[in-house]
Amino acid sequence: MTISPITRMGGSHVSLTLFSSREDWAEGAAREILSRIEAHLSTHRTVSIGLSGGTTPTPVLQNLAHEIMGWSDEKKRRILWFFVDERCVGPEDPQSNYRMVREALLTPGKIPGETVFRMRGEHPSAEEEALRYERLITELLGPSIPHPPTMDILLMGIGPDGHTASLFPGTSPEDDHHRLVISVPRQGDRVARISLTYRMLAWGGERLFLVAGADKKNILQKVLSGEGDLPSQWVLREAGSLGRPTRFLLDGASAPTS
Repeated sequence: MTISPITRMGGSHVSLTLFSSREDWAEGAAREILSRIEAHLSTHRTVSIGLSGGTTPTPVLQNLAHEIMGWSDEKKRRILWFFVDERCVGPEDPQSNYRMVREALLTPGKIPGETVFRMRGEHPSAEEEALRYERLITELLGPSIPHPPTMDILLMGIGPDGHTASLFPGTSPEDDHHRLVISVPRQGDRVARISLTYRMLAWGGERLFLVAGADKKNILQKVLSGEGDLPSQWVLREAGSLGRPTRFLLDGASAPTS
């Protein structure tokens, strides 16, 4: 494992952790997450975590589940699991982020259901569900004024177009309108979604980007160059301006060449 600071995007608040193989990455990323959970629990009653979906984080969450499954129920109840985004589909749909997380982490990790706060993708109104989830966040983590409540750890990813969460190219923090959670309309073959906002993602205690595979190499290099206005770049800029750290956990295939 190697760790390098990145000064091109977000200054000293952004760093890369590189693992030599996909297997080492899955195990090492899980250890990184566990170390942060343990650190928070050593000084706070609870730790809040925002989960992302897709296929990339699956092996990381499986390794995380293997470690957490043996913890006491009392300790498990001190972890609050939220979602960074969700597709507007039912919880049993193959596209559901919740379904992937449940199968990879929640069920094998024997995580108490009362600590898991999912976005209800099956709700007939994505906007109403976004507002409900926003209220839930403020009830559990604190008010949204004068600044957003903080999720301690955000597990995030980067799409091939540079999107993160369900914030796609063509959007920016100006679209947040002081919201914490927004609905994202259907576009073409892309189903409607619900997502945390730029504001909420930037205020997170720490962002851990889970990036793996050769298909992410070029977009990651572009994101870290600082040249452009991709959604993931907006998040890094906003977080960097607040002094909030971001770490990219990479396998060898996805690592930028410079």
